[in-house]
Amino acid sequence: MGACVIPPRQRPCEAMRGETPIGLVFDLDGTLVDSAPAITAVANEFLATLNLAPLTIQETVSFIGGGSPQFVGLMLKSREAFDAARFDQNFASFSAIYRAASPELNQPFPGAEAALRGLAERGHAIALCTNKPAAPTQRIVEALGWDDLFGAVIAGDTLPVKKPNPAPLREAARRIGCLSVLFFGDSETDAATAKAAGEPFVLFTEGYRKSSVEELAPAAHFSHYEQLRGLIESL
Repeated sequence: MGACVIPPRQRPCEAMRGETPIGLVFDLDGTLVDSAPAITAVANEFLATLNLAPLTIQETVSFIGGGSPQFVGLMLKSREAFDAARFDQNFASFSAIYRAASPELNQPFPGAEAALRGLAERGHAIALCTNKPAAPTQRIVEALGWDDLFGAVIAGDTLPVKKPNPAPLREAARRIGCLSVLFFGDSETDAATAKAAGEPFVLFTEGYRKSSVEELAPAAHFSHYEQLRGLIESL
């Protein structure tokens, strides 16, 4: 008979033979998935309702990281259209478009799925911790067929606070039963989250960061998911 692999949702964080028990928590946008094209499409559909100029991909990338409210605020300010009195209404309009958007423009970075599945098959407990709202997060996870990969999904509206507050990362660790985790991300927000939680930060260098690798000071960094298994073993 072949080996029986228990899906991550059913398996607590535990030491594999000869290894230290540690969970693996991943950011989504800019870390596992290149979501900038999809977010740009949503943003431009929203901006069109206000007769405002569309965003470029570069502008979108510069606004990603702090969650949807921050993104909408930065986007409107970039078009000199921010109005605090109308922000809730504008944010609700943006959110409705975001929830309804097709996930097809969200593409995994090369090798990401194979790396995740390899880690799951080796018994690692894996979680997702993102500032993206739950509805679009779940649509992406389902569209990519990743439902079985994550023992927990903490989105931007799962808790009252978002990254870089450490609570979402700590909650992800708690839900997969881990006292300690490696946190994989691509941005200043992710680096600050790991630091606040007292957990090691591993930087994916091909995402949406604005700072240098040296400024983010990760415990380790990688540029392709083929490097991930060896990197985790070295840590």
